[in-house]
Order: sequence, then C-alpha cells, then structure tokens
Amino acid sequence: MLNGEKASITFAGCADAFVIFARTGTPEQGAHGVSAFFVPGDLPGLGRTIYNDVGSKVIERGSVFLDDVRIPESYRLGDEGKGFTQVMQGFDYSRALIAQFQGVTFPLSEGESIMAAVRQLSLHALSLRDAGLPHTSEAAMCKWMGPRHSFDVIHQCLLTMGHYGWTMETAHQQRLRDVMRLEIGDGTAGVMKLIIARQKVGRAAVQYL
Repeated sequence: MLNGEKASITFAGCADAFVIFARTGTPEQGAHGVSAFFVPGDLPGLGRTIYNDVGSKVIERGSVFLDDVRIPESYRLGDEGKGFTQVMQGFDYSRALIAQFQGVTFPLSEGESIMAAVRQLSLHALSLRDAGLPHTSEAAMCKWMGPRHSFDVIHQCLLTMGHYGWTMETAHQQRLRDVMRLEIGDGTAGVMKLIIARQKVGRAAVQYL
C-alpha cells in the first residue's frame, strides 16, 4: 500500500503509469530502505494535479498523490530496499549545488555586481543631466544595459528555483515579462548602440544616418 505525494513530474497529467520510489524499510535505514514500484495510473487512490507552468504546457507537469494505493508485490522493480541506490547509480554526482553551494551563490554575486554597476551608471547619467551637461550616450547605455542585465538576473533566479521556478505561482515569470518589455519600449538595444556609436565615433560609425 502506497501513500504520499511526488511533485514536479513530467507528463503527470497524461502518463499511463509511473515509477514510484517509496520507503519500505525503516527511517533509520535511510536510502537503503527505499524500493521502486511500477504503478499504473488508473489504480484507485491515485490522483493528479497539473501545474500552471510558464510554458511547455503540453508535457502536463504536475504532482501525483497516492492515498492507500494497493499494488501487488510483483509490481516492485528490482530488489526490496535497493530502489534508491539503483537509480542513483545512473546520476552524475558532480552537480551544480555541491561544494559550498557555489552554483547558487556565484550567480547571485554576479547579479548583484552587474546591477550595482548599472545603477551607478544611471546615477552618473542623471547627474550629468542635472548639471546641464551632454548625457545622450550615457542615457543610451542605461537604456540597453539596464533591461538586458535585469532580464539575465531574473532568468538566473528562475533557474535557481528549479522546477518550481517554471510555474506561474512565482513572481519571477511576471518580472521576466515586464523587464523584457523594457528592452523594446523607447528604443531597442540596437538603436541605443547606434546612438552610442554616433556619439563616440561620429557619423563615420553609422554612415547611413
């Protein structure tokens, strides 16, 4: 009899069957007390939900719930208590989040650094304006760099959240779309770069203008 929930399953809404890893031993046995089972999707007590994801909706990612689902012993895959260790043999242990979590902290540090630099550039452009000095190229730099790097940082935050970051439940997806709009309004990055080139190099850099 199986009880529990498995979240973030690809094809959860349309799969005919699932491979479920469930504890058959004691908690003290750790990974050695987990067995694998083949579970048909139409068994009594098996329920599903589908996530409202940002994209790839055709795969119907969601959760599977097991409420007193009865299966025969013949549905066990492999040896009892060996399910987890058997499946882990197929994984590469050098994943992004080991070794002091640099897979998370480094992108966060990079994002903080880049956004601090863009913020200082914006303040510099505003100070030039307040002083009545030319600031056309500085404003164009802010216009293309701000949205571009903001998008990259938000994108990395979404990836850091993993499967949960791909749902409509987090704020990242909304921030991502809002910032993307800023890459277009009031001049695209390409237009801003033409303005900068013309300001710094002159019309020789953009001869058709």
